[in-house]
Amino acid sequence: MKESQAMCRNRHKRFRVRVVGIVLLLLVSVSGMACKKKEEKKVEPPIPIEISKVKRGTMRDTLRFSGDTEGEAQVQVFSTFPERIKQMRVDVGDTVRKGQVIAVIEHTRLRQAVAQAAAQLASARSNLAGARVTSAGARVALASALREYRRFNRLLRSGAVGKQQVDMAKTQYESAVTRVQAAKAQARALISQIRALGAAVAQARTAKSNAIVRAPIQGIVARRFRQMGDMATPQLPLITLVQMDKVKVEVQLTEKDLARVKVGKEAIIRVAAHPGRSFVGKVVKVAPTLDLDTRSAPARIELSNIFTPSEPESCRKDSDCTHKLYNTCYKVGRRQVCANVHPLKPGMIAQVEIMVQTYRNTLMVPAQALLNDSFDSAGGSALRKKRNLAVMVLNSNNVPERRDIEVGLETRDGMLQVLSGLKEGETILLRGQNFYRKGAKVKVVKDWDSSASSTPKTIKAVQTAQKK
Repeated sequence: MKESQAMCRNRHKRFRVRVVGIVLLLLVSVSGMACKKKEEKKVEPPIPIEISKVKRGTMRDTLRFSGDTEGEAQVQVFSTFPERIKQMRVDVGDTVRKGQVIAVIEHTRLRQAVAQAAAQLASARSNLAGARVTSAGARVALASALREYRRFNRLLRSGAVGKQQVDMAKTQYESAVTRVQAAKAQARALISQIRALGAAVAQARTAKSNAIVRAPIQGIVARRFRQMGDMATPQLPLITLVQMDKVKVEVQLTEKDLARVKVGKEAIIRVAAHPGRSFVGKVVKVAPTLDLDTRSAPARIELSNIFTPSEPESCRKDSDCTHKLYNTCYKVGRRQVCANVHPLKPGMIAQVEIMVQTYRNTLMVPAQALLNDSFDSAGGSALRKKRNLAVMVLNSNNVPERRDIEVGLETRDGMLQVLSGLKEGETILLRGQNFYRKGAKVKVVKDWDSSASSTPKTIKAVQTAQKK
Protein backbone atom coordinates (compact mmCIF):
# COMPACT_ATOMS: atom_id res chain seq x y z
CA MET A 1 0.00 0.00 0.00
CA LYS A 2 2.76 2.37 0.94
CA GLU A 3 4.67 1.51 -2.18
CA SER A 4 1.70 2.31 -4.41
CA GLN A 5 1.20 5.66 -2.73
CA ALA A 6 4.87 6.50 -3.22
CA MET A 7 4.65 5.64 -6.89
CA CYS A 8 1.64 7.89 -7.31
CA ARG A 9 3.44 10.77 -5.65
CA ASN A 10 6.41 10.28 -7.97
CA ARG A 11 4.19 10.31 -11.02
CA HIS A 12 2.47 13.52 -9.88
CA LYS A 13 5.81 15.09 -9.18
CA ARG A 14 7.18 14.23 -12.65
CA PHE A 15 3.96 15.55 -14.23
CA ARG A 16 4.26 18.86 -12.41
CA VAL A 17 7.89 19.18 -13.51
CA ARG A 18 6.92 18.56 -17.11
CA VAL A 19 4.06 21.09 -16.96
CA VAL A 20 6.31 23.72 -15.41
CA GLY A 21 8.95 23.09 -18.10
CA ILE A 22 6.39 23.44 -20.87
CA VAL A 23 5.07 26.67 -19.35
CA LEU A 24 8.58 28.06 -19.00
CA LEU A 25 9.34 27.10 -22.62
CA LEU A 26 6.18 28.85 -23.79
CA LEU A 27 7.05 31.94 -21.76
CA VAL A 28 10.58 32.06 -23.20
CA SER A 29 9.32 31.70 -26.78
CA VAL A 30 6.66 34.37 -26.28
CA SER A 31 9.16 36.78 -24.76
CA GLY A 32 11.57 36.07 -27.62
CA MET A 33 8.91 36.85 -30.17
CA ALA A 34 8.07 40.09 -28.35
CA CYS A 35 11.73 41.13 -28.31
CA LYS A 36 12.02 40.30 -31.97
CA LYS A 37 8.98 42.43 -32.75
CA LYS A 38 10.43 45.26 -30.70
CA GLU A 39 13.72 44.97 -32.55
CA GLU A 40 11.85 44.99 -35.89
CA LYS A 41 9.98 48.13 -34.87
CA LYS A 42 13.20 49.90 -34.03
CA VAL A 43 14.70 49.31 -37.52
CA GLU A 44 13.75 52.17 -39.87
CA PRO A 45 14.25 52.13 -43.65
CA PRO A 46 16.84 54.59 -45.04
CA ILE A 47 15.50 57.90 -46.33
CA PRO A 48 16.06 58.36 -50.09
CA ILE A 49 17.80 61.64 -50.92
CA GLU A 50 19.09 63.42 -54.00
CA ILE A 51 22.27 65.46 -53.70
CA SER A 52 24.04 68.24 -55.59
CA LYS A 53 27.25 70.24 -55.37
CA VAL A 54 27.44 73.95 -54.56
CA LYS A 55 28.76 75.60 -57.73
CA ARG A 56 29.77 79.02 -59.00
CA GLY A 57 28.20 80.71 -61.99
CA THR A 58 26.78 83.90 -63.45
CA MET A 59 23.51 85.40 -62.21
CA ARG A 60 21.61 88.42 -63.47
CA ASP A 61 19.44 90.75 -61.46
CA THR A 62 16.31 91.33 -63.54
CA LEU A 63 13.08 93.31 -63.41
CA ARG A 64 9.98 91.73 -64.92
CA PHE A 65 7.20 93.54 -66.76
CA SER A 66 4.41 92.95 -69.25
CA GLY A 67 3.79 95.04 -72.34
CA ASP A 68 2.30 95.09 -75.83
CA THR A 69 4.39 94.53 -78.94
CA GLU A 70 4.18 97.37 -81.47
CA GLY A 71 5.61 97.90 -84.92
CA GLU A 72 8.45 100.35 -85.49
CA ALA A 73 5.98 102.64 -87.27
CA GLN A 74 2.25 102.37 -87.92
CA VAL A 75 0.29 104.79 -90.09
CA GLN A 76 -3.25 104.99 -91.42
CA VAL A 77 -3.54 106.09 -95.04
CA PHE A 78 -6.41 108.45 -95.95
CA SER A 79 -7.76 109.94 -99.17
CA THR A 80 -8.02 113.74 -99.00
CA PHE A 81 -10.32 113.81 -102.05
CA PRO A 82 -13.95 112.81 -101.36
CA GLU A 83 -14.96 110.68 -104.32
CA ARG A 84 -15.69 107.06 -105.16
CA ILE A 85 -12.81 104.56 -105.12
CA LYS A 86 -11.96 103.48 -108.65
CA GLN A 87 -9.19 100.95 -107.81
CA MET A 88 -7.74 99.28 -104.67
CA ARG A 89 -4.35 97.87 -105.57
CA VAL A 90 -3.22 96.32 -102.26
CA ASP A 91 -4.65 93.84 -99.77
CA VAL A 92 -3.90 92.63 -96.24
CA GLY A 93 -0.44 91.09 -95.95
CA ASP A 94 1.00 92.81 -99.03
CA THR A 95 4.41 94.44 -98.72
CA VAL A 96 4.45 97.90 -100.27
CA ARG A 97 7.26 100.33 -101.08
CA LYS A 98 7.28 103.99 -100.20
CA GLY A 99 5.45 105.87 -102.99
CA GLN A 100 3.71 102.78 -104.36
CA VAL A 101 0.13 103.35 -105.57
CA ILE A 102 -2.37 102.03 -103.04
CA ALA A 103 -5.67 103.27 -104.47
CA VAL A 104 -7.02 105.35 -107.34
CA ILE A 105 -9.94 107.72 -106.66
CA GLU A 106 -12.30 108.76 -109.44
CA HIS A 107 -10.96 112.14 -110.70
CA THR A 108 -12.59 112.93 -114.07
CA ARG A 109 -13.76 116.34 -112.83
CA LEU A 110 -10.25 117.08 -111.61
CA ARG A 111 -8.79 116.43 -115.05
CA GLN A 112 -11.31 118.83 -116.53
CA ALA A 113 -10.54 121.45 -113.89
CA VAL A 114 -6.81 121.14 -114.59
CA ALA A 115 -7.37 121.52 -118.36
CA GLN A 116 -9.65 124.55 -117.88
CA ALA A 117 -7.22 126.27 -115.48
CA ALA A 118 -4.32 125.55 -117.86
CA ALA A 119 -6.25 127.09 -120.79
CA GLN A 120 -7.06 130.23 -118.77
CA LEU A 121 -3.41 130.48 -117.75
CA ALA A 122 -2.27 130.21 -121.38
CA SER A 123 -4.74 132.93 -122.43
CA ALA A 124 -3.56 135.24 -119.66
CA ARG A 125 0.05 134.72 -120.66
CA SER A 126 -0.85 135.57 -124.31
CA ASN A 127 -2.57 138.76 -123.15
CA LEU A 128 0.47 139.65 -121.08
CA ALA A 129 2.66 139.26 -124.11
CA GLY A 130 0.37 141.64 -126.06
CA ALA A 131 0.35 144.12 -123.18
CA ARG A 132 4.13 144.09 -123.08
CA VAL A 133 4.25 144.85 -126.84
CA THR A 134 1.79 147.73 -126.34
CA SER A 135 3.84 148.99 -123.41
CA ALA A 136 6.99 148.93 -125.53
CA GLY A 137 5.27 150.95 -128.32
CA ALA A 138 3.99 153.44 -125.75
CA ARG A 139 7.49 153.90 -124.36
CA VAL A 140 8.82 154.58 -127.93
CA ALA A 141 6.05 157.12 -128.55
CA LEU A 142 6.81 158.71 -125.19
CA ALA A 143 10.46 159.12 -126.05
CA SER A 144 9.56 160.72 -129.43
CA ALA A 145 7.04 163.09 -127.82
CA LEU A 146 9.62 164.09 -125.20
CA ARG A 147 12.19 164.94 -127.89
CA GLU A 148 9.65 167.06 -129.82
CA TYR A 149 8.57 168.87 -126.69
CA ARG A 150 12.18 169.76 -125.79
CA ARG A 151 12.91 170.87 -129.39
CA PHE A 152 9.89 173.22 -129.49
CA ASN A 153 10.96 174.66 -126.13
CA ARG A 154 14.37 175.55 -127.59
CA LEU A 155 12.75 177.03 -130.73
CA LEU A 156 10.37 179.03 -128.53
CA ARG A 157 13.27 180.72 -126.77
CA SER A 158 14.81 181.68 -130.14
CA GLY A 159 11.45 182.93 -131.43
CA ALA A 160 11.28 180.42 -134.31
CA VAL A 161 7.89 178.97 -133.18
CA GLY A 162 4.96 180.21 -131.23
CA LYS A 163 3.72 179.20 -127.76
CA GLN A 164 0.73 177.41 -129.28
CA GLN A 165 2.97 174.88 -131.02
CA VAL A 166 4.86 174.26 -127.77
CA ASP A 167 1.59 173.60 -125.93
CA MET A 168 0.55 171.07 -128.56
CA ALA A 169 3.91 169.26 -128.19
CA LYS A 170 3.45 169.23 -124.42
CA THR A 171 -0.04 167.74 -124.76
CA GLN A 172 1.27 164.96 -127.02
CA TYR A 173 4.03 164.24 -124.50
CA GLU A 174 1.60 163.98 -121.55
CA SER A 175 -0.67 161.72 -123.62
CA ALA A 176 2.28 159.44 -124.32
CA VAL A 177 3.09 159.29 -120.58
CA THR A 178 -0.52 158.30 -119.86
CA ARG A 179 -0.43 155.52 -122.44
CA VAL A 180 2.83 154.13 -120.96
CA GLN A 181 1.36 154.12 -117.45
CA ALA A 182 -1.79 152.39 -118.71
CA ALA A 183 0.28 149.74 -120.47
CA LYS A 184 2.27 149.10 -117.30
CA ALA A 185 -0.89 148.84 -115.21
CA GLN A 186 -2.38 146.36 -117.69
CA ALA A 187 0.82 144.28 -117.58
CA ARG A 188 0.79 144.26 -113.78
CA ALA A 189 -2.85 143.18 -113.75
CA LEU A 190 -2.14 140.36 -116.20
CA ILE A 191 0.85 139.24 -114.13
CA SER A 192 -1.37 139.05 -111.03
CA GLN A 193 -3.96 137.14 -113.02
CA ILE A 194 -1.31 134.73 -114.27
CA ARG A 195 -0.11 134.13 -110.73
CA ALA A 196 -3.66 133.42 -109.57
CA LEU A 197 -4.27 131.10 -112.50
CA GLY A 198 -0.93 129.39 -111.86
CA ALA A 199 -1.96 128.77 -108.26
CA ALA A 200 -5.30 127.42 -109.46
CA VAL A 201 -3.56 125.08 -111.89
CA ALA A 202 -1.18 123.90 -109.15
CA GLN A 203 -4.09 123.34 -106.79
CA ALA A 204 -6.01 121.41 -109.43
CA ARG A 205 -2.96 119.30 -110.21
CA THR A 206 -2.39 118.65 -106.48
CA ALA A 207 -6.00 117.56 -106.12
CA LYS A 208 -5.56 115.32 -109.13
CA SER A 209 -2.39 113.83 -107.69
CA ASN A 210 -4.17 113.28 -104.34
CA ALA A 211 -6.65 111.15 -106.21
CA ILE A 212 -3.75 108.72 -106.70
CA VAL A 213 -3.16 107.52 -103.10
CA ARG A 214 0.45 106.43 -102.48
CA ALA A 215 2.16 104.71 -99.55
CA PRO A 216 3.83 107.26 -97.24
CA ILE A 217 6.23 104.63 -95.83
CA GLN A 218 7.47 101.18 -96.68
CA GLY A 219 5.61 98.51 -94.76
CA ILE A 220 3.05 95.72 -94.66
CA VAL A 221 -0.70 96.19 -95.05
CA ALA A 222 -2.08 95.28 -91.63
CA ARG A 223 -5.72 96.22 -92.24
CA ARG A 224 -7.88 97.24 -95.19
CA PHE A 225 -10.97 99.31 -94.40
CA ARG A 226 -12.40 100.21 -97.84
CA GLN A 227 -13.19 98.32 -101.04
CA MET A 228 -13.38 99.29 -104.71
CA GLY A 229 -16.58 101.23 -105.28
CA ASP A 230 -16.80 102.61 -101.75
CA MET A 231 -16.85 106.34 -101.16
CA ALA A 232 -13.49 107.66 -99.96
CA THR A 233 -13.69 110.39 -97.33
CA PRO A 234 -10.97 112.27 -95.42
CA GLN A 235 -12.40 110.92 -92.14
CA LEU A 236 -12.14 107.18 -92.89
CA PRO A 237 -8.77 105.44 -93.53
CA LEU A 238 -8.22 103.24 -96.53
CA ILE A 239 -5.58 100.94 -95.02
CA THR A 240 -3.17 100.63 -92.09
CA LEU A 241 0.54 100.24 -92.87
CA VAL A 242 2.98 98.76 -90.34
CA GLN A 243 6.77 98.61 -90.39
CA MET A 244 7.81 95.33 -88.74
CA ASP A 245 11.54 94.99 -89.41
CA LYS A 246 11.89 96.37 -85.89
CA VAL A 247 9.43 96.11 -83.02
CA LYS A 248 9.12 98.00 -79.76
CA VAL A 249 7.65 97.18 -76.37
CA GLU A 250 6.66 99.83 -73.86
CA VAL A 251 6.63 98.99 -70.14
CA GLN A 252 5.69 101.06 -67.10
CA LEU A 253 8.37 101.56 -64.45
CA THR A 254 7.54 102.17 -60.82
CA GLU A 255 9.29 104.83 -58.79
CA LYS A 256 11.62 102.19 -57.34
CA ASP A 257 12.47 100.69 -60.73
CA LEU A 258 13.02 104.04 -62.46
CA ALA A 259 16.34 104.55 -60.66
CA ARG A 260 17.61 101.12 -61.77
CA VAL A 261 16.63 101.03 -65.45
CA LYS A 262 18.95 102.99 -67.76
CA VAL A 263 19.13 103.47 -71.51
CA GLY A 264 21.22 100.71 -73.09
CA LYS A 265 20.24 97.95 -70.62
CA GLU A 266 19.63 94.55 -72.18
CA ALA A 267 16.09 93.16 -72.15
CA ILE A 268 14.77 89.64 -72.79
CA ILE A 269 11.34 89.39 -74.47
CA ARG A 270 9.19 86.27 -74.48
CA VAL A 271 5.79 85.74 -76.12
CA ALA A 272 3.29 82.90 -75.90
CA ALA A 273 3.39 82.40 -79.68
CA HIS A 274 7.01 81.20 -79.45
CA PRO A 275 7.32 79.08 -76.29
CA GLY A 276 10.85 78.41 -75.14
CA ARG A 277 12.31 81.16 -77.33
CA SER A 278 13.83 84.42 -76.09
CA PHE A 279 14.35 87.64 -78.06
CA VAL A 280 17.02 90.15 -77.05
CA GLY A 281 16.45 93.91 -77.19
CA LYS A 282 17.69 97.10 -75.56
CA VAL A 283 16.16 99.93 -73.59
CA VAL A 284 16.25 102.97 -75.91
CA LYS A 285 14.14 105.51 -74.00
CA VAL A 286 13.20 106.10 -70.37
CA ALA A 287 10.82 108.88 -69.38
CA PRO A 288 12.47 111.42 -67.05
CA THR A 289 9.31 111.94 -64.96
CA LEU A 290 6.50 109.91 -63.40
CA ASP A 291 2.90 110.21 -64.47
CA LEU A 292 0.94 111.87 -61.67
CA ASP A 293 -2.08 109.61 -62.18
CA THR A 294 -0.37 106.21 -62.39
CA ARG A 295 2.90 107.07 -60.58
CA SER A 296 4.81 105.23 -63.30
CA ALA A 297 7.19 106.16 -66.10
CA PRO A 298 7.19 104.55 -69.57
CA ALA A 299 10.32 102.88 -70.91
CA ARG A 300 10.69 101.77 -74.53
CA ILE A 301 12.51 98.63 -75.65
CA GLU A 302 13.42 98.04 -79.28
CA LEU A 303 14.68 94.92 -81.04
CA SER A 304 15.19 93.61 -84.53
CA ASN A 305 12.42 91.47 -86.02
CA ILE A 306 14.67 89.91 -88.67
CA PHE A 307 16.74 86.99 -87.41
CA THR A 308 19.47 85.15 -89.32
CA PRO A 309 21.73 82.27 -88.23
CA SER A 310 25.41 82.85 -87.51
CA GLU A 311 26.22 81.50 -90.99
CA PRO A 312 23.21 82.47 -93.15
CA GLU A 313 22.45 80.46 -96.26
CA SER A 314 22.15 82.31 -99.57
CA CYS A 315 18.90 81.97 -101.50
CA ARG A 316 16.86 83.30 -104.41
CA LYS A 317 13.35 82.40 -103.30
CA ASP A 318 11.54 81.04 -100.25
CA SER A 319 11.57 77.46 -101.52
CA ASP A 320 15.38 77.48 -101.27
CA CYS A 321 15.09 77.77 -97.46
CA THR A 322 14.35 74.37 -95.92
CA HIS A 323 15.12 75.19 -92.27
CA LYS A 324 12.06 75.07 -90.01
CA LEU A 325 12.85 78.44 -88.44
CA TYR A 326 14.79 80.33 -91.14
CA ASN A 327 12.37 79.64 -93.98
CA THR A 328 12.05 83.02 -95.72
CA CYS A 329 14.37 84.40 -98.39
CA TYR A 330 15.06 87.98 -97.29
CA LYS A 331 17.38 90.68 -98.57
CA VAL A 332 19.90 91.65 -95.89
CA GLY A 333 22.27 94.31 -97.16
CA ARG A 334 23.34 93.22 -100.62
CA ARG A 335 22.64 89.53 -100.06
CA GLN A 336 19.50 87.44 -100.07
CA VAL A 337 19.68 84.94 -97.23
CA CYS A 338 17.38 82.54 -95.42
CA ALA A 339 16.01 84.34 -92.36
CA ASN A 340 13.29 84.23 -89.75
CA VAL A 341 11.21 87.25 -90.79
CA HIS A 342 8.75 89.02 -88.48
CA PRO A 343 8.15 86.34 -85.82
CA LEU A 344 6.95 89.09 -83.46
CA LYS A 345 3.62 90.57 -84.46
CA PRO A 346 2.19 93.90 -83.24
CA GLY A 347 -0.38 93.28 -80.54
CA MET A 348 1.34 90.29 -78.94
CA ILE A 349 1.60 90.35 -75.14
CA ALA A 350 5.29 90.39 -74.25
CA GLN A 351 6.86 89.23 -70.99
CA VAL A 352 9.90 91.46 -70.47
CA GLU A 353 12.96 90.96 -68.28
CA ILE A 354 15.30 93.94 -68.06
CA MET A 355 18.84 93.02 -67.02
CA VAL A 356 19.76 95.44 -64.23
CA GLN A 357 23.02 93.94 -62.96
CA THR A 358 25.20 90.87 -63.61
CA TYR A 359 26.95 88.90 -60.84
CA ARG A 360 29.78 86.71 -62.09
CA ASN A 361 31.50 83.82 -60.30
CA THR A 362 28.91 83.75 -57.52
CA LEU A 363 27.79 80.74 -55.45
CA MET A 364 24.48 79.21 -56.55
CA VAL A 365 22.13 76.51 -55.25
CA PRO A 366 18.70 75.34 -56.47
CA ALA A 367 15.76 76.84 -54.59
CA GLN A 368 14.31 73.35 -54.06
CA ALA A 369 17.15 72.61 -51.62
CA LEU A 370 15.67 74.96 -48.99
CA LEU A 371 14.10 73.35 -45.94
CA ASN A 372 10.37 73.91 -45.57
CA ASP A 373 10.71 75.10 -41.98
CA SER A 374 13.10 77.90 -43.10
CA PHE A 375 10.24 79.99 -44.51
CA ASP A 376 8.53 82.72 -42.54
CA SER A 377 5.75 81.24 -40.42
CA ALA A 378 3.76 84.47 -40.79
CA GLY A 379 3.09 83.61 -44.41
CA GLY A 380 5.53 86.02 -46.04
CA SER A 381 8.32 84.84 -48.28
CA ALA A 382 11.51 84.36 -46.33
CA LEU A 383 13.27 84.20 -49.67
CA ARG A 384 12.57 87.90 -50.12
CA LYS A 385 13.32 88.75 -46.49
CA LYS A 386 16.61 86.80 -46.52
CA ARG A 387 16.24 85.32 -43.01
CA ASN A 388 15.75 81.92 -41.34
CA LEU A 389 16.84 80.09 -44.51
CA ALA A 390 18.51 76.71 -44.20
CA VAL A 391 19.61 73.68 -46.21
CA MET A 392 20.90 70.19 -45.34
CA VAL A 393 24.60 69.60 -46.01
CA LEU A 394 26.40 66.23 -46.04
CA ASN A 395 29.37 66.43 -43.71
CA SER A 396 32.61 64.48 -44.03
CA ASN A 397 30.90 61.40 -42.50
CA ASN A 398 28.07 61.59 -45.05
CA VAL A 399 25.65 62.59 -42.31
CA PRO A 400 23.17 65.41 -43.12
CA GLU A 401 23.40 68.48 -40.93
CA ARG A 402 21.43 71.68 -40.94
CA ARG A 403 23.16 74.82 -42.27
CA ASP A 404 21.76 78.36 -42.10
CA ILE A 405 22.39 80.42 -45.25
CA GLU A 406 21.69 83.90 -46.61
CA VAL A 407 20.53 84.26 -50.21
CA GLY A 408 20.30 87.14 -52.69
CA LEU A 409 18.91 86.83 -56.19
CA GLU A 410 16.56 84.21 -57.56
CA THR A 411 16.69 83.38 -61.28
CA ARG A 412 13.79 82.42 -63.53
CA ASP A 413 14.91 78.77 -63.51
CA GLY A 414 14.92 78.56 -59.69
CA MET A 415 18.58 79.16 -58.81
CA LEU A 416 19.51 81.12 -55.67
CA GLN A 417 22.53 83.31 -55.07
CA VAL A 418 24.27 82.29 -51.83
CA LEU A 419 25.70 85.25 -49.93
CA SER A 420 26.93 83.31 -46.87
CA GLY A 421 26.74 79.91 -45.17
CA LEU A 422 28.07 77.61 -47.92
CA LYS A 423 31.34 76.97 -49.74
CA GLU A 424 32.01 75.85 -53.28
CA GLY A 425 32.07 72.07 -53.65
CA GLU A 426 29.98 71.25 -50.58
CA THR A 427 27.26 68.61 -51.00
CA ILE A 428 23.66 69.63 -50.29
CA LEU A 429 20.41 67.67 -50.28
CA LEU A 430 18.05 68.51 -53.14
CA ARG A 431 15.26 66.08 -52.28
CA GLY A 432 14.35 64.18 -49.17
CA GLN A 433 15.84 66.81 -46.87
CA ASN A 434 12.47 67.64 -45.32
CA PHE A 435 11.96 64.00 -44.20
CA TYR A 436 15.31 63.63 -42.48
CA ARG A 437 15.48 63.33 -38.67
CA LYS A 438 18.62 63.18 -36.59
CA GLY A 439 20.04 59.66 -36.43
CA ALA A 440 18.16 58.38 -39.45
CA LYS A 441 19.99 56.65 -42.28
CA VAL A 442 19.95 58.06 -45.80
CA LYS A 443 20.29 56.52 -49.22
CA VAL A 444 21.48 58.54 -52.22
CA VAL A 445 19.20 58.04 -55.22
CA LYS A 446 20.95 58.83 -58.48
CA ASP A 447 17.86 58.71 -60.68
CA TRP A 448 15.05 60.12 -58.59
CA ASP A 449 12.41 60.00 -61.35
CA SER A 450 12.97 56.33 -62.16
CA SER A 451 12.68 55.40 -58.49
CA ALA A 452 9.62 57.56 -57.90
CA SER A 453 7.35 54.50 -57.61
CA SER A 454 9.23 53.11 -54.60
CA THR A 455 10.33 56.38 -53.04
CA PRO A 456 6.92 57.57 -51.83
CA LYS A 457 6.28 54.23 -50.06
CA THR A 458 9.61 54.48 -48.27
CA ILE A 459 8.99 58.06 -47.22
CA LYS A 460 5.49 57.16 -46.03
CA ALA A 461 6.93 54.34 -43.93
CA VAL A 462 9.50 56.71 -42.44
CA GLN A 463 6.80 59.27 -41.64
CA THR A 464 4.65 56.62 -39.99
CA ALA A 465 7.58 55.38 -37.91
CA GLN A 466 8.49 58.89 -36.86
CA LYS A 467 4.92 59.62 -35.76
CA LYS A 468 4.90 56.49 -33.61
